[in-house]
Amino acid sequence: MKTEIVNKEELRKLFLEGLPLAEIAKKLGSTYGSIRTMIYHERQRKPHEWPLRINYPGKSAEPPLMMHLYECQDCALDFAVEDYEDADHSATVCPICHSDEYLQERGYGQFTVTSAPLREVT
Repeated sequence: MKTEIVNKEELRKLFLEGLPLAEIAKKLGSTYGSIRTMIYHERQRKPHEWPLRINYPGKSAEPPLMMHLYECQDCALDFAVEDYEDADHSATVCPICHSDEYLQERGYGQFTVTSAPLREVT
């Protein structure tokens, strides 16, 4: 079994450019499955550097809106905060209780709008 050596910096660059995984694999001399597995493991280690990519027809040409998802365990509230270059997330507080004492970061990724109907909370 041949061990593949893939330049992870080049992999990340191509990934962030939005190239399909099959094309990335071809450029890096690897296989689709190996590239997908490497991205999965890198995303587990550094989720901020490996955002989820969403491909769908009519995808906007605008850069994606990246968000941090937080949960206030005291208020039972989930909310998202936009991420941009000068954002200071150390100042993030719950919009209900105005405290950061019970905040937990729950994820990071690309914000998307869907046409799915809203669900009633019971």
